[in-house]
Amino acid sequence: MGKQPPQLSPRPGCSDDSAPICDSSCCATTTSSQPVESKKIRRHKKDHAANNAATSAPEEDETEIKDLLLIGAGCHGHAIMLRLLEPDPDFLSDKERHIRGENIDRMRPIHDVVKHIKNLSRGQRATLRSKSRKSKKKNQGNSASTEPPPHLKLNEVQKSVLVVDANGGWMQAWKDNFDSLRIPKLRSLMNAHTDPFDHRSLEYYAEAKGRGDELVTLTTLNQRDKNFKGPYQVPSTSIFNSFHDLLSKAYGIEDLVRTGTVVSINPTQEDGKADEPVFEVQIAFGKQQSIVRTVKTRRVVCSMGPIFRASEPRWLQDLAPQACDRVLHAHQICPHLKQRREVDSSADDMLQKILIVGGGLTSAQLALLATESNWYKEVTFIQRSKMNPRHFDIGNEWMGPKRGKLLEDFWCLDVNERVEKLKETRGGGTIPPEVILELAANQGKKLEVKEEVEVMKVQWVDDRLRVFLDDGSEPDFYDMIWLATGAQNHIDHYSALSHLRQVLPVDIVNGFPVLNTDLSWRAPTTVEEGEESGEDEPTWKQVARKRIWFTGALAALELGPDALNLIGARHGSVRVARAIRQDIAQSKAAASLKEDDHDCGCFHC
Repeated sequence: MGKQPPQLSPRPGCSDDSAPICDSSCCATTTSSQPVESKKIRRHKKDHAANNAATSAPEEDETEIKDLLLIGAGCHGHAIMLRLLEPDPDFLSDKERHIRGENIDRMRPIHDVVKHIKNLSRGQRATLRSKSRKSKKKNQGNSASTEPPPHLKLNEVQKSVLVVDANGGWMQAWKDNFDSLRIPKLRSLMNAHTDPFDHRSLEYYAEAKGRGDELVTLTTLNQRDKNFKGPYQVPSTSIFNSFHDLLSKAYGIEDLVRTGTVVSINPTQEDGKADEPVFEVQIAFGKQQSIVRTVKTRRVVCSMGPIFRASEPRWLQDLAPQACDRVLHAHQICPHLKQRREVDSSADDMLQKILIVGGGLTSAQLALLATESNWYKEVTFIQRSKMNPRHFDIGNEWMGPKRGKLLEDFWCLDVNERVEKLKETRGGGTIPPEVILELAANQGKKLEVKEEVEVMKVQWVDDRLRVFLDDGSEPDFYDMIWLATGAQNHIDHYSALSHLRQVLPVDIVNGFPVLNTDLSWRAPTTVEEGEESGEDEPTWKQVARKRIWFTGALAALELGPDALNLIGARHGSVRVARAIRQDIAQSKAAASLKEDDHDCGCFHC
């Protein structure tokens, strides 16, 4: 046989990287005996590199100052980042959005939304392409009352924005919890999501992908009046996750999140600039938080999730120490479920009984999960009040045509009255009617449901928990107790904010900080002895207050009773993203003006 011809090795970026030989000018003409990598191998290497980047700390550079640090990659952080990048964002207020929703002619044209969905599938270039002047003028009345500030370029974001989250990945904690609890659908309507272009995007995405059946109609939601007119569908967990994964990929931010936990935030003066602040943020990077570094940034967004702490019941304080591992609090349950799922439990490992204490949706979902699993032979679910049926976190009227009016009434209240309104609107634990029907269907099988019952005492006897209830029943033995009871979020729970509060004090009302309307850190109206008033603060401190923003539960005094959920994420992201885009644009303009003033013919000019 004749001698085999040598194989050519393509250069990176070859126009035909699937071919062993390519006569394109992009390829090399040198020989190589190395086999050509398949696309599958290259994709695996790319995913591996992205995972390493997400779990590693950024390279240390003491002189580098980031433009923005985003703390928290949940739905709130995701919504903000997308609105920073979107050339033609929905910057409507919640009131204006609902007013326009009553008249489709005042909304963004449907064909624009359909085109947006197509662009998402086409990738970053199509998604991030700026609209033409003609297109902007045509859609001006459908996007915002005023021209939005310039959007951030993706290369700017990749270079000068840092996103950290303890779980790593966009909305990873959300996904993990939904997976652990096996939640099939959301409790939010299909118009609640993080897409920055239009609130109808998820609906048209489902239609375009032939997955319309994954927008689940709530058969028990029958209200059709002036307070609520729909929609009547909620997305399945699967389509919700698919849509948001597509958003991350289409906007080019899928690999932007670093795994890390913020330890402290220290606002200080930038070296050599008396009126310019910089935030020195100490971050413990990695799942094990083993690498601690200080990152400097000009702006900070705090979109971390709530830190709920429930008060310990008296009976738990008196329980024998060796029994405490059998009693799990809400934040311990999902990690426990994940661990149980990773272990192949057989029928021989099945425990006898579990007691679930709660009253809201999470406790009901846990009861159903335990009932359907092979972990326990019997499940008891108790709550201290009667079940309170409600489709959503708050009343339907807050998602209807009167939402704008309700929010205006809320903003007319003083901060103490707002706190009372928050309590009144959210109330205690509630359970959607369809979940109550599921509980009833399982009652009498493995599941026993008791209402208006509380735990009086628990004893540790023969490696089991002997539980006394206040309903007069005989004490019963359980192998485990899950406490999915209500808990309070309070700014004092956020240790990372302690130093920030010392340098830049803020008014606190019932655990909530009093923020500005753009959700930035407001100067206190009441000043303690020895503290500076807002007007007496040096300029750099006043500027620093305008460059740190809060969303989620800590923004409830501004955003209202649904601050924590997906609607609150959209509401807050509109305010924060607009403020950040405006501030960055002003900083660029000031820098440009300074360069022009310095135009003296020297080398730097």
